[in-house]
Amino acid sequence: MFKEWLDDFYDILFNYRKALARIAQNRNIWHGVAIYLFVNLIVSLATSNIISRPGQGTFFIPPEISPFLPQEILANVFRFIPLVTILVQLVFGPLYFFLIVGVVNLVAELFGGRGGVIRLGAVMGYGQYPYLIVALGSLFSRYTAFNIIGLLAFAALVWSIFLKIAGLKIVYNFPWGRAVLVYFMPLIALVAALLLFLLLAIVFLLPLIMQVMESF
Repeated sequence: MFKEWLDDFYDILFNYRKALARIAQNRNIWHGVAIYLFVNLIVSLATSNIISRPGQGTFFIPPEISPFLPQEILANVFRFIPLVTILVQLVFGPLYFFLIVGVVNLVAELFGGRGGVIRLGAVMGYGQYPYLIVALGSLFSRYTAFNIIGLLAFAALVWSIFLKIAGLKIVYNFPWGRAVLVYFMPLIALVAALLLFLLLAIVFLLPLIMQVMESF
């Protein structure tokens, strides 16, 4: 079991075609959600430890308000951040994962895909692996003067999205263009809905606001 986990970990990072094909064939959505939770917990706990500077007793707070916030109270508050992080990830992490997998599967089926939510959940979960470099970067930033968390987080985001799109392509046998469109379609639909809401709000509310202003 441990050897299989190491093989999946190595291949998903360095031989993604072989890894994703094997994961789509031999893993299921429960393996995917387990990997998703494992990676998110590791990253959340690692990054929560860089809230305070090593060797200093102060936290990253604006200097303008620091005199009004007792450091003892802040220390007690930040002490509970790892526990709160674990609880949030355990409660809301699976819900978010299943929601995203379900929505992407629905969009894929609307585009003619017939891969199955079980296989999609597996590749989507394993596609979270690149975020582990953020945890390594947090340790590097904690014990050195260099803060590379932002750069590593961006690299992990791009890498993870690529792996998930590649997994979607394999599961549903899509071409690259359709796989990219299916993956981003929920985001596109959400942005379009927000823009439509803002447009309707402006069209209907702006005349009303103008009338109120004229009355004054």
